[in-house]
Amino acid sequence: MAEAIEGVVQMIAVPIQKVRPKKATVKFGMELAIESGQLTAVIVKGSGKANLEITLEWERPEKVEP
Repeated sequence: MAEAIEGVVQMIAVPIQKVRPKKATVKFGMELAIESGQLTAVIVKGSGKANLEITLEWERPEKVEP
């Protein structure tokens, strides 16, 4: 599971750094299910899904009035 999280971080870190937001929030969700059966089947078979929610925030510089 740690490798999956590291992969996600590497995948999104560079693009986020390129757009340079003031604030970035990343929510990572994962759902896993294991199929019933023999021990070998439990180890080898399974299913899962994951999702990402990425929020980027910028601030506009305030205009200076002359």
